[in-house]
Amino acid sequence: MRSRRRLTVTLTILLSLNFAATLIGTSPADAACVDGQETYLDPVTGKIKTRVCDSGDPGGSTTSPTGPTACVRSTGEVIPCSLGSGRWSPVHDCYLFVTEQPDASDPRWATADGSPEAGRFHTCDDDPQLWIYIANGAEAPPDPAVLAQDALGAVQLTTPTLQLAPAPPAKSYVGLETWMWMPEGQWAPLTNTVTAGSTSVTVTIEPRWVTWNMGPGSKVCYDAGRPWQIGQMPPGSATSCSYTYARVSDFQPGGVWSVSAAITWRVSWTCAGNCLATAGSLGEVDGPAGIASLVVAERQSVNVLPDETRNR
Repeated sequence: MRSRRRLTVTLTILLSLNFAATLIGTSPADAACVDGQETYLDPVTGKIKTRVCDSGDPGGSTTSPTGPTACVRSTGEVIPCSLGSGRWSPVHDCYLFVTEQPDASDPRWATADGSPEAGRFHTCDDDPQLWIYIANGAEAPPDPAVLAQDALGAVQLTTPTLQLAPAPPAKSYVGLETWMWMPEGQWAPLTNTVTAGSTSVTVTIEPRWVTWNMGPGSKVCYDAGRPWQIGQMPPGSATSCSYTYARVSDFQPGGVWSVSAAITWRVSWTCAGNCLATAGSLGEVDGPAGIASLVVAERQSVNVLPDETRNR
């Protein structure tokens, strides 16, 4: 017989948890309104923000089993956090329901070291005969996905410092491979931890790729790029991140191509302490863009004929 098939005294109360699913967008225009809120990346500060919105759906939105409304069994199975009027208890590994309370003289109150005024009995969905006493005033663990959003919102995502070779104000040329990179230290994971009571959630924010907008086109690179070092690069040196212009910048504003680059980050979280779930993901989010500009010219070739040819 499992250990929880005996009367259990606990200071955990199962509250009704209404979890709002949120969608991280890259800008307010891209954000989705879910349950009256939208979460988006502020392009100026690089922080995740949440604001009230109108979804236009009076019936509300649904959430997937792997979203913020998901809980996890001890076996690792992902399940909804509610079942009818029952709420999932990670402590007891079952859904708990408020049951008909025994009479005040019932000896079970003494066994539970409680009273009808101090708490209530609940039953487990898979064992109705198991009565579990939960004291009033105890706090249920918070939704770890919500804490993860808070932790992410407090992180300043990295703005890349753009490096180019040829390096402005020097010109690049049509048909010439232009190298792009950022300092290696800017291509590094970020972490942050938020704690609420006995629940701690840590977000890990890892760089996945960087999108370089070069003006007439773009390039996606999967690392910080290789720095160009004058006089130290052997012939035939290659880079993982470059772009070759096919057009000059003469007719662009200011006579330059505007260049920008933003890192896309993958956000995951882990929970320690009293947790409804041990780990999860917030998906991918774009960071703020670094900017630069580059003059692109065109080389002209001149054919010089031998003297005897010119004199014919």
